[in-house]
Amino acid sequence: MSAWWLGLPAAQATVACGDHVHRLRWEAGALAAIDHEDPEAERALAALGGDRCTCVEVLDAWERHHHDPRVLVLASRGPADPIAAQADWIARLGPVMPRPVPPAAAPPGRVTPRQLLRRTGRRRAAAPAGTGHAPIVSAAVTPLAATAIPMGTRAENDLVALLGLGGGLQDRLVATVAAGWAERLGQADAAPDGALPALHASMQGRLSGALESWLGRAGVELELDLIEAGHAPALTESDGAFRAELPFAWLAQVWSRGLASVMGRFCLAAKTDDGRAWTLTTVGPDLGPPAPVRIELPAS
Repeated sequence: MSAWWLGLPAAQATVACGDHVHRLRWEAGALAAIDHEDPEAERALAALGGDRCTCVEVLDAWERHHHDPRVLVLASRGPADPIAAQADWIARLGPVMPRPVPPAAAPPGRVTPRQLLRRTGRRRAAAPAGTGHAPIVSAAVTPLAATAIPMGTRAENDLVALLGLGGGLQDRLVATVAAGWAERLGQADAAPDGALPALHASMQGRLSGALESWLGRAGVELELDLIEAGHAPALTESDGAFRAELPFAWLAQVWSRGLASVMGRFCLAAKTDDGRAWTLTTVGPDLGPPAPVRIELPAS
């Protein structure tokens, strides 16, 4: 995968790991348990009957789901749509979990990931548009419980635990999944395995929220056409209804970086070679011809 993460700042959260509080840090596209010198050795000990390590459990869950389109469906769609997991979210991680399966309707009485995750009804602070900066914050969580989890629910419990991570890690997981699928959809011989409807819906929801925030009104009628990467993006309006022609890569390149609205303009595409200097393709409120906006962070 290309260096899609350029320009995304590091993010960090804390988890209770045994008797200690440890740090999980995402940087340059990868999640690491920075208080563990040898996660592989700890996996081996757990396989031999040793105690499970919360940090390594989270790393393994991340690896299983960094390509799972359900992450995009379940995760927050923007500042007006924050979610929080139940207090015992991390206890839902199990020692052995199956690989992700295509989303399906839950049987009667089955608790779905969306039911386990709840909308908080509160707006959360976002990084200033166009800066590319976000503070590294920590979020403490409850210790890992030893309760066994039925095999049939562990894949869903994985997602609940990952989306309960604080410190911006949920947003970085969304960016990781979005970037991976954008690259996959750009390959002619890569079939989406039935994921395209979920990908389209997840992008439409986030695009709608970004447009409503930019326009300052709710209930925007939007039709989204996913186009191939390299084609010219567009945003038009007819009789109060909007039509967007954007590649799926918009989610990782623009939305995930907080660049959807810059200087009162709406961003259709963002390009960078080094993560510090950006060229944005934008349109104004009159939806006239796209015009470039250039942003450059000062040298550190």
